[in-house]
Amino acid sequence: MPKTQTPQTLKGLSLILARLGQRALIVSEPDASLRISPNKVVVDISRVKTLSNVTRRGGKVVIGTGATFGRVLREISGENGLLRQAVSMLANPLVRNKVAVLTTLDPESPYLDLATAFVILGSKVQIQSPTGTRKVSIEEFLLAAVEGLKKGEFPSHVEFRKLDEADRVSFFRINPGGGRPTVSAAVKMKLRRNVAIAPEIAVSSSTVIPVRSPLAEKALTRLLINDNNVSSVADVAAAEMLEFAEIEDDPYEHSLISVAVSRAIHRMNEPHPV
Repeated sequence: MPKTQTPQTLKGLSLILARLGQRALIVSEPDASLRISPNKVVVDISRVKTLSNVTRRGGKVVIGTGATFGRVLREISGENGLLRQAVSMLANPLVRNKVAVLTTLDPESPYLDLATAFVILGSKVQIQSPTGTRKVSIEEFLLAAVEGLKKGEFPSHVEFRKLDEADRVSFFRINPGGGRPTVSAAVKMKLRRNVAIAPEIAVSSSTVIPVRSPLAEKALTRLLINDNNVSSVADVAAAEMLEFAEIEDDPYEHSLISVAVSRAIHRMNEPHPV
């Protein structure tokens, strides 16, 4: 029977993580069917109540990273349907109540694509450490996570402001299979007579963690949304992501990113539950 730690508070969880390091295996709820390596220690976060809270107050949405995908689907439209689209594409109903938001903020996670939506929402991440908390942008957090968080640090909450009702949002994800990483794109803009106003585009790929694509955003600004224009913008985004990754030429990766961005833009004109 594996050892289990059951912290009661955020600081207590941080202290346990600081002590265990890579030996910690965080679970959002006990699962007897879970196969656990003998060198791992299960850290059950279900008793840290604030970690699973989902609240909406004063135009701000705050999601505890212990909240499951299922809870996000039930309680948050987040916003204008964006998180609902993303969660629906990321996880089937059988696993939504087992996967926590915490998992999506790990650069090595198969669920990292939810962070693409968090980037478009302009999210901030609260980081808990053994000595206190600090708040950073989602982009800053992801970079820090790639480099390695400090001892005992973990993301406790994700927060973002409610979007304007006129903001159109969309998400699309490609899973190429064969063990290859997924590719995702999230888009936000206003549409006036099908012309893009103040567009924002975020992309995550096998070579780039979720990040905004400023050149593609500029190319899409005040452009009519049609097949030719969207295809051109998608190619700009793909080229920009490969440049970020310092890759000179990768037709397959370029194609995946281009399709994800193009499909995300086109999905804005399709009906989605909010």
